[in-house]
Amino acid sequence: MVKKKLLSLCLITENDAKYLSNCLENMQEYVDEIIIVDRASRDLTSEIAQKFGANVYQKGWENDYSKAKNFCLNQAQGRWALFLQANEIISTQQLKELRQLLENPNVEGYLLYIDNFSQNYRITSPVQSLRLIRNRKEFQYKYKAFERIPDELLSNIKDSGIRIVQQPDLESSGDFDQLSLLLEKDLKKNPEDSYLQYMYGIELLNQQRFEESIKYLEKARQNVNFDYLFAPHLYKCLSWALISLERHENALDVLDEGIKNFPLYTDFLVLRGELKKQLKEYGEAIGDLEKGLKLRGKSNTMVPEPEINITVILETLGDIHEEVFNYHRALIYYQQAYELNKGNPQILYKIGNVVKKVNNTEILANLLQQSIEESNLQQLIVIMDILFQQREYHKVLAHLDNLESLLGKGEQTESIKASCYMMLGELKKAELSFSSILKESPFYNHMLLQRMEGYWIHGKWQKVRQVLKEMDEALSIENNIKALYHFLHQLLTEEEPQYRDLKDQEYEIVSTLMESFLWLGKVDKARLLIPLLQRGNEDKYINLGVLWAEQNDYQIIERIFGQISTKEKQLEFKQKVLEQFLGKEQIETAQKVISLGDKQPLGPLEYVVWSQGFIKKLKESLEEINQTMAPQTPAKPSKSLVAFYQFFALDKNAMNESSLELTTLELTCSKIHSEIGDFYRKAKKNQEAFSAFLRALQWQPLDNLAQEKIKEMFQENPNQFSKFLEEKNWFLEGSWFQHKQEFIDYILGVIDFRNQQFEKALASFHKIGKDETSYPLALAYIISSLWLTGKESEAERWLKEQSGPFEIVSKFFSICKGYALDRLNVGHQQFPYSELIRVEKERMG
Repeated sequence: MVKKKLLSLCLITENDAKYLSNCLENMQEYVDEIIIVDRASRDLTSEIAQKFGANVYQKGWENDYSKAKNFCLNQAQGRWALFLQANEIISTQQLKELRQLLENPNVEGYLLYIDNFSQNYRITSPVQSLRLIRNRKEFQYKYKAFERIPDELLSNIKDSGIRIVQQPDLESSGDFDQLSLLLEKDLKKNPEDSYLQYMYGIELLNQQRFEESIKYLEKARQNVNFDYLFAPHLYKCLSWALISLERHENALDVLDEGIKNFPLYTDFLVLRGELKKQLKEYGEAIGDLEKGLKLRGKSNTMVPEPEINITVILETLGDIHEEVFNYHRALIYYQQAYELNKGNPQILYKIGNVVKKVNNTEILANLLQQSIEESNLQQLIVIMDILFQQREYHKVLAHLDNLESLLGKGEQTESIKASCYMMLGELKKAELSFSSILKESPFYNHMLLQRMEGYWIHGKWQKVRQVLKEMDEALSIENNIKALYHFLHQLLTEEEPQYRDLKDQEYEIVSTLMESFLWLGKVDKARLLIPLLQRGNEDKYINLGVLWAEQNDYQIIERIFGQISTKEKQLEFKQKVLEQFLGKEQIETAQKVISLGDKQPLGPLEYVVWSQGFIKKLKESLEEINQTMAPQTPAKPSKSLVAFYQFFALDKNAMNESSLELTTLELTCSKIHSEIGDFYRKAKKNQEAFSAFLRALQWQPLDNLAQEKIKEMFQENPNQFSKFLEEKNWFLEGSWFQHKQEFIDYILGVIDFRNQQFEKALASFHKIGKDETSYPLALAYIISSLWLTGKESEAERWLKEQSGPFEIVSKFFSICKGYALDRLNVGHQQFPYSELIRVEKERMG
């Protein structure tokens, strides 16, 4: 008995001689037969096919791809059929894996995704990736173009994990026109077919006819069955078209529906995250992208699989975190993205940019060492370029031998050497390296201009004139560049030339020159270039502002800001410049920048600038009255209180006598009562929780967290807790409060103070008499209320008049710092993703 064949390779060919040999040679060892339906080729296609033992069938072309494929299936003897094009191959390793897939008795078809290296990118449907199917009589293709076996017939499709490599075919562009015509005929015959509507929408999308595309994709969405293979991709294409027309609200509706119906298709989350990023809704963008990352592990069960790979998600997360100044998070994501895609130098440049901002030289050093050890020339070149851009000239020179060992010693490395020596002021060494570069070299003109810049920077004016003459004689340097360098020479020698507008390339030349002057501390020369740079594109003003923020030069910052015409760009300018000032602790200048132009929401920066300015002003006030802050030691709990704490099982480690002693050393009375309050609150025993938090304040009246929880609970039900305060028979703990009314006045004052109702708070605190033990607390709050309402002079007078001011000063500072932390907490609730606010809170302690 003849054993039934397992796998038939099926191709439809027409004049494919130049590709076919490669394809069949690649496949013949792994298939049991080759079926070729040839559309009357005029070249050697048939002869080549027969050479590989293929069964070749000459068929007159009927403008119907389904008929051709169904004919293939009818001729094929294999239990499985694999459809390829003549310009496609599969790697040997994956072909071995392919054979194993055919043993699964439960699968009817496999998706093989296509890697197309053509520069003319086209959106394709996952239906076109269904290349491997069981060869059953009922499995028949339909439609003249973009043929498909109906989903109702073909079930249980899986992702094969195998990639088809498709070579670009420059002669196939006409095929797309033919396919579109055939598609139109199918659609005319079946106007309500959701698949045809979807495919026609894709073709319009590929032609960037977005409005028309949306019309057909929207019709398809209304008619589609969610079980269809193409359904998730339909939603994605519709959202793409809407985003392209900036119809963001409609796009979000489509993406929301897509996420609801196809929760594992993570492309929806990535697209929504990217859209939220564009809308500057950063918290939601980060949430979507991080959720997409978590789901990627589960999305391997999704058919079709999401197209946007993890590297893109990681890089986009890095971009967002960098945009909101979360540099440490950005660096983590960029590093993860680069580990997965080391062929992308742009990610490495992003790592270099962030490394500079967080001042972490170790990361670049490790990558540099890795490049050397692995002889990775591409990575080494990029890292050397990053170091050069960051003006680490000594490091570049130190590793030039490593570059030469991979690249070879020649004019390229000599030009790098000359540039480094020129910037370091070692002009003789620079000239020696430059002398080895021939005039015919592609590096010569660039180095000629760099020499001129170096001589300007180091004040070698006579040498500049010589180089200008050489430049004028160079035929390959464009006239506008020659004119620019003559202009710059006149400007730097204070000849007052007539200013001119700059093209992008010219702007980069002038901007780099200004950076070089600033790097060498020649600020006066750098200032001469400002009017020229202000004649460039407004988009460049942000980087210009950041450069001068490093110099703490508010006048130039103000001058640049005045040239920005749009509110959006003004906001971006202020944010980038503010972040620079914060990094250098230039708070006064940062506060001036905030006041530039109209008041605008500055996000997390606004909270951090306010916080640092507030604390700075507070400390300066205390310095003026020559007072210091006394340290405060919280009360330690008794063993009975710790045992009570352990009874609630709040301390998972406190299981024996030795751990009991450890707990006694680590815990305070206030902390124990606060955690008991948290325990009761989770159990929804609100009165017990409220009572525990009140006891925490009896031990530590300035406990910020306990105060906040009391305020929150009081706001939830003020009548209930007011009654509770009045009616409860208090046994007061600690040494701060001796009488019930004294404690109630203090608590009500604290609640009003934290709600910023300072007049009401003052009324409560004034009820506490000088003879009460809590009077120092009340007095500290009275002084704090005055200071926070703009009555700093009166607050300072009160501080000076106290007989034991060191204790009052400590409490006053603690209360005001707590007020600042509350403001930061509000900011953190609004911007939970902000690294800036988190770090500021930690800094305040």
